[in-house]
Formats: sequence, structure tokens, C-alpha cells
Amino acid sequence: MNKNLSCAQVAALINFYIENKLNDRVREYVDIHLSKCPHCKAKIQEMKALINKYNNTPRQDKSMQKPDYKLVDNISAYADNELDSKENIKIKKLTISNPTARQELENIYKFKKVLNSAYNRTKNNSKFDYSKDVITRMQDGYDYSTTYFYKLAVVFAMLLITIISGFIYLYFG
Repeated sequence: MNKNLSCAQVAALINFYIENKLNDRVREYVDIHLSKCPHCKAKIQEMKALINKYNNTPRQDKSMQKPDYKLVDNISAYADNELDSKENIKIKKLTISNPTARQELENIYKFKKVLNSAYNRTKNNSKFDYSKDVITRMQDGYDYSTTYFYKLAVVFAMLLITIISGFIYLYFG
């Protein structure tokens, strides 16, 4: 992977960067880009501020601070349709009976919509889907520097073998 990431590549990795889900090498590349690009650095600071503001918003209803049901753990999964039907029913009942829970779910939907529109806007502005490319290469463990080194080593070895066989042919043939 090239150490000099573009703004589009960094934009595709912002969520993973903020959530500390990047491997050390990719995180280092993003840090290098951020040290050079004030625009991307400002984007990340805005996103962190938004997340901190959301996480630090005080809850008015005391029952939401320690719910009987694990609302905090499952409400995001509910919004993404990742729960089974039994868990979905529990969340629905909770959001119907608890106005604070309903507000929490609405906030998650709003936040999800903002993130999705920002991602789509970045993706549509780019001719190439960097996020898919970067994630695929991260999962495959693809490393350009190692690949180019091996290719260069093979070319050098072939050149060396050709020169040696030429000398052998000239002196013994």
C-alpha cells in the first residue's frame, strides 16, 4: 500500500480510523496524510466532536441509564436489522413504552443517515471506490513494497543466470 494516501482514500477510512479498527500500518499511513492535510484533519476532528457530543448527551430519564434490557448494546443492531425476531420485539416494546428509548433510536437513525450520506457523497465524488479497494487489500494482506521487491529480485536473478550461462557458453562451448 502506498504511504501517500489521497483525501478520498482517507475519507473512506475515517470511520475505521476513529473506531481504531485499522491495522497499525494503515493507521500510520492515515496519520502521515493527516499531518500534511488540514482539510482531512478537520473532518476527523468534526466527526470525533459529533460522536463525543452524542455520547456525552445526558439522559433525562433515569430508567434509561440502567435499563432492564440491554438497550445500548442492541439498539444500533436493531436500526441495522441485525437482530432476530425475539430481540426485535423487545426493542419495539421498549421504544413504544419509553419516550427516551424512542428518542435514542431516532438519534441513531439520524446519525446513521448523516454517515451514509457523507459516505455516498464521498463515494460519488470519486471515480474509484477506494473504501472497497483499501478494505479488500487490508483483508488480503497485500503489500506493494514486498511484491515489488520480489519481482525485482526475480528479474535480477534471471539476469544474473543469463549472464552466467552466457559466460559458460563462451568459455566451455
